[in-house]
Amino acid sequence: MRLEAVHRHPLLAYFGLAWAISWLLWLPAVASRQGWWEIDVPIAWHYAGAVGPITAAIVVAFIVEGQQGVFALAQQYRPSRASLPWLVGTLGGMLVLFGAGLTAARLADGEWPAYEEVANAGNLPALGLPLTFLVHLVTFGIGEETGWRGFALPRLQEQRSAARATALLFVGWSLWHVPSFFENPDYTDMNAGTVVGWAIGLALGAVFLTWLYNSTRGSLLTIVLWHATFNTITASEAASGALAAVATTGIMAMAVVVFLLAGPAELRGWSRRAGPRVGWRQLGLEAEGARRREAATPASGVR
Repeated sequence: MRLEAVHRHPLLAYFGLAWAISWLLWLPAVASRQGWWEIDVPIAWHYAGAVGPITAAIVVAFIVEGQQGVFALAQQYRPSRASLPWLVGTLGGMLVLFGAGLTAARLADGEWPAYEEVANAGNLPALGLPLTFLVHLVTFGIGEETGWRGFALPRLQEQRSAARATALLFVGWSLWHVPSFFENPDYTDMNAGTVVGWAIGLALGAVFLTWLYNSTRGSLLTIVLWHATFNTITASEAASGALAAVATTGIMAMAVVVFLLAGPAELRGWSRRAGPRVGWRQLGLEAEGARRREAATPASGVR
């Protein structure tokens, strides 16, 4: 890849590099599941693919804008960006869906899901709830969202409506998942109908995450905590029935509601006048301002 091309087309470079890294990491698992070789690759290797989006984001941001670009990514994790009401509302909403899913499972099966089924992910060793959440936070939270929402979304929104930017991001995000249909049992067991349902769910999930990102002024901390919570719930051993269905349906319904309320142009807040969407130029200016303030702050100590 020529560096001039990366400067001219940073988004194409990002998507291509994210796909390449993740797909190469998933290739041994694909080969194992498809019988191309006899080496047994553990199912948990699927989580290694989360390295692709974050690595591509950092590499392309550094090539295009140097340290300033990387700093613009990192400053989206500042706790000051995460408004407490939004953070509490986001995670509280997921816990409400979790409770509703557990109740639905109780009604459907006649008994509550066992703690071990809720606490452990089907594609991971039995780690217990705290470690399972931490794995999802580091991998498909930070690993994915630093790239999709932290790098790609604000660049796509710079000169496009939030809805159009989300549609383009959905295309790149969905293509990234393609190898999973050949190596991850959660995907390989799907039929044509469930693949369509998965695609609709991913598209509405992208709408919801765009709204959440814009509403929190680009708080990746809020985004990754939500993503880790969602994955911990829907990837648990108890999620094969009502639990995952309730959680997923709830988010899909929420995506439709916020799209209608916030509108396709900005997808922010609870009305069409809630404010502008978050663009990369804005993040760059904020990052530059933060660096200047830090440089101007006198170092503490005896003088």
